[in-house]
Amino acid sequence: MTLNTSSLRRLNKTWTIKIPELKTTVSPITSTFDHAATVDLLGNMLEKHKGRLLVITGAGLSTDSGIPDYRGDQGTYVRNPKHRPILYNELVSSHSFRQRYWSRSYLGWPKMETTLPNGSHYSLTSLLPEYVQNIITQNVDHLHTKANTPSDHLLELHGTLYSVECMECGQSSDRPGYQHRINARNPEWIKMVGTGKVNPDGDVELPNGISYHDFDIPPCLHCGSQMMKPKVVFFGESIKPEVTERAERYVNESSAVLVIGSSLATYSSYRLVRMAHKSNKPIAALSKGPTRADDILSWKAEVGCTPILQQLVSHLIGSSKKDGLSMNVQP
Repeated sequence: MTLNTSSLRRLNKTWTIKIPELKTTVSPITSTFDHAATVDLLGNMLEKHKGRLLVITGAGLSTDSGIPDYRGDQGTYVRNPKHRPILYNELVSSHSFRQRYWSRSYLGWPKMETTLPNGSHYSLTSLLPEYVQNIITQNVDHLHTKANTPSDHLLELHGTLYSVECMECGQSSDRPGYQHRINARNPEWIKMVGTGKVNPDGDVELPNGISYHDFDIPPCLHCGSQMMKPKVVFFGESIKPEVTERAERYVNESSAVLVIGSSLATYSSYRLVRMAHKSNKPIAALSKGPTRADDILSWKAEVGCTPILQQLVSHLIGSSKKDGLSMNVQP
């Protein structure tokens, strides 16, 4: 089989995730902070681009579920300014780095596993496919899936913490089952589960005086390797080509893009928005604080997303669905 130039370009195309640095731009528009005005703006967008709207979600969508965001409303880091995540090359090359990752992830997993979707997740699910065509999420918390978002309309751009994969043979397994295996191999760690604040990526800082160098990583059940990782894209790792192609297809199929709860600091998501802009598609943001795409937005609303989305579902779809949603909103 002979590959043409465009086919070769697709095969060679990779997106490598780098540690995000928020590069803000001067916005030609003024943000609205008004709830009613935001409902009108988004309602008009949903009607005008009915069934053709692509939604890109970030960490701000999950804060109402109790998962923290690294950035505050002003776009600056409000968690640990000195925090530096493990890079992909470190995870691949060092057993010690893998021990560090899995010990911290092990302690944080129960919080991630029991976290439930909030009204924003359920509202977006209700808007599919009549108003929203597809959803691309940067979040790895799996909350869109928990909110029953159809898999054929959802792309987890950076993967999910709910799966584990072997870096040697590529075999995958579910994260809850892997947690039980960690329990069995590290009984002395069980008493520390649930301690410490959970970071947005699902891990926790280890208690003072605790070393991870004795942490026993359960090996792959297929090949026996301890080179295990969650099925998420680490900084320095490339997004799989099939994910890249699906993300681009979602952009191409859409007539407009709505960003919710994201500063677009990570280039993989910002690139999609730039791609839409180059095709003259309107882009809007429902997100607090500056974004990397402020200079190309049609409008921007800096208000909480859950009340807005729930009100729109009530207006567009009906009170019966709103009642169902309200029962799923976490306090």
